[in-house]
Amino acid sequence: MAITRRRFLTNTGAGLAGAGALGSSPISFAMSSTPVDDTINPGEFNYGVASGDPRSDRVILWTHFQPEVLLPVTVEWRVATDEAMTQVVRSGTFRTSDERDYTVKVDADGLTAGTQYFYQFHVQNKYSAVGRTRTAPEGDLAQARFAVVSCSSYAHGYFNVYRALANRNDLDAVLHLGDYIYEYGQNEYDEILLRSKRPLAPSHEITTLSDYRRRHAYYKLDDDLQAVHQRHAFITVWDDHEFANDSNAYGAENHNDGEGDWNDRKAAAKQAYFEWMPIRENSDGSITRTLSYGNLLDLLMLDTRIEGRMLPPSGADKQTEAKDSNRTLLGFEQEAWLHNQLQTSTAQWKILGQQVMIAQRYFINLPDYFGGGASLWLDSWDGYAASRDRLLALIRQQAIQNVVVLTGDVHSSFASDLSDDPYDHDNYNRYTGEGSLAVEFVTPSVTSPGFPPVIAETGAATIMGASPHIKFAELRQHGFILLTVNQQMTQADWYYVPQVLSPSADSFYAKSYRTLSGDNRLRQADSPA
Repeated sequence: MAITRRRFLTNTGAGLAGAGALGSSPISFAMSSTPVDDTINPGEFNYGVASGDPRSDRVILWTHFQPEVLLPVTVEWRVATDEAMTQVVRSGTFRTSDERDYTVKVDADGLTAGTQYFYQFHVQNKYSAVGRTRTAPEGDLAQARFAVVSCSSYAHGYFNVYRALANRNDLDAVLHLGDYIYEYGQNEYDEILLRSKRPLAPSHEITTLSDYRRRHAYYKLDDDLQAVHQRHAFITVWDDHEFANDSNAYGAENHNDGEGDWNDRKAAAKQAYFEWMPIRENSDGSITRTLSYGNLLDLLMLDTRIEGRMLPPSGADKQTEAKDSNRTLLGFEQEAWLHNQLQTSTAQWKILGQQVMIAQRYFINLPDYFGGGASLWLDSWDGYAASRDRLLALIRQQAIQNVVVLTGDVHSSFASDLSDDPYDHDNYNRYTGEGSLAVEFVTPSVTSPGFPPVIAETGAATIMGASPHIKFAELRQHGFILLTVNQQMTQADWYYVPQVLSPSADSFYAKSYRTLSGDNRLRQADSPA
């Protein structure tokens, strides 16, 4: 499915070229334009198309239609086996209105497992772009491949990572591990590192339903984001910035009393997320779910941020508080669900898609009578160590094999063995990996800033030197992980983009780590899978 590029004038309001009638030629995308807020055409599909949460017989299809008159509108959809949309296998209608911000989301069922499909929406003679998607396979599966991304601050640069992924043909889906949008206002987030000139809309910090809707819409005017959605299905979870910085179930660092009630803000952010993202909605408003790719792997998608996370540890005793067994990161209900999924899964690989780093990052190693290691990263599983201890104890006691954790959030790259006590030489061997129970791969950011260059190089060496289980650390580059899963191994290949300050489709290979089936520890690989 070719995606060609052309430049358009943003003041025309055309964020997406019209697809024409069913069976027209492939859509063209602009390569490098900055959308101007509210420059959309009435009577058009301005925000592109997207698909997500593929199962063996169905997939979510998404778009937005802007009517000329703000009344409810019926949007027709079709799924076909060919890009020309002549071999239609499913079709239907969806009624949308201002109550759901004129978004359209269809759970298109009755599809065949492991099959590529094309889809399109139309209202009378107005047609969307033709999107491509793929259902999940069933039964024996030799291999699956995913791109893993997170953390896309619009103001900090162009989404070159998305463009690079839009140009790939070898992906089953894109796993987006959160911070799809950011809530900050213009120049409010890491202004020292903000070298991009990309404006935000709205320009203020978003706090209301209207604000969150407008920010989601503004992101989806981006050409590179539209391109990757058009080409690949997404499997997503939220992190904190879809709500507010360092969120938990009860509040956030970036929320104060002058911004209203936290529960109201959280509900508004959730509603906008479900309206604007191609995610299947759980009846209870959660995002915890399992997606299976044959008998090869189960994707266990978690919420370590909003559903049950307690307040972060604070004060003079925060290191001790972080280890309190009464504290939970997932919430006890979600934690029980995860433990049950791990014990009952019959898939060869159990892959957790989640937000914050699980591997211990103790910068200060103290004797046991001082409480052991002191972590500086208490927004991660380090701040909720009992949750991690219970998870790793389950894996050890039940001898659960082939657990792989995928993580976003930290704007950095990490590859780590997961051990319940990697600092105890009798429990974990840094040279052989003996004592490792699972592995973790952390994806870099799309654009969000990492450490400044002067700190990044020495910081990575410091982390790895002090943490025997962390085999790879890179604290600055933007990029993605290409995750390849087969019956022999799961391998993460890190790719970076040269820069994000101007549009580009370039990326380059950097590093690979893998875990062999039944090994539960990392080995460096010499080349991409």
